[in-house]
Amino acid sequence: MRESGGVLLVGHRGGPTRDYPENAIETFQRTYDAGTHAMEVDIAETKDGKLVLMHDDELDRTTTGTGLVADYTLADIQKLKLQTGSKDTKFSPPTLEAALAWAVRTGAVLELDKKRSAAYPPIIAAIRAAKAENNVIVITYTDAQAVEVHKAAADLMITATITSPAQAEALIKRGVNPETLIAWTGVEQPDPDLWQALSARGIESSFGTTGPKATAFDTLYWDDGDGSEYEELVSGGLTILVTGITDKTGRQLAADRQKAGACGL
Repeated sequence: MRESGGVLLVGHRGGPTRDYPENAIETFQRTYDAGTHAMEVDIAETKDGKLVLMHDDELDRTTTGTGLVADYTLADIQKLKLQTGSKDTKFSPPTLEAALAWAVRTGAVLELDKKRSAAYPPIIAAIRAAKAENNVIVITYTDAQAVEVHKAAADLMITATITSPAQAEALIKRGVNPETLIAWTGVEQPDPDLWQALSARGIESSFGTTGPKATAFDTLYWDDGDGSEYEELVSGGLTILVTGITDKTGRQLAADRQKAGACGL
């Protein structure tokens, strides 16, 4: 990406649709086949200490089960079926191990979002076991988390919430390598000035057009059927775009994504 330019499109929660649920390998494959080769996924820990893909603390919204993920074993959870907003599917919640194996096999990139029940050390261990170092970006939210993950695995790409160039410099002074750092700049307001300042320091920026349906940029940008606002994000210096509308947004950004294709994405 640093050599070829362009934009990396990331499917939020794997790019779910009416027929394909969030955080399912079958959904990842559908998203990948449609042209988006990076997905953000969520990691929770089960009662027996296994890592499973699940966004919520509870099973109720996305599966046929009820109650807390942390109250069930992996075997219990894998008996459940994942749900979309409108239907049950035949797919079951996958393990992080299976998702990483899929990413290595296809060449996809998974952006790993640790939920509260999970911890970074076992996630890093799973990445090492799968030899998936070149297929992941590890999400951190605080400066302390960014430093923790970088110290534990300095070779892994990480995102850190960054709101100013000064914050980025402070992280670098604490030992975080800018070569493996991506700035997460939120979902609330595009900030081209920040993106360009960080780019000059060798740090790429990530921004999300996801969020509550009524207020998300994914909704607002497509309200008039014209997604040119996405192109404005890229021209403003954005390198990584996290979206909940992968297919349509991908077509809008076809030219910019073609540049990223030089590195297999």
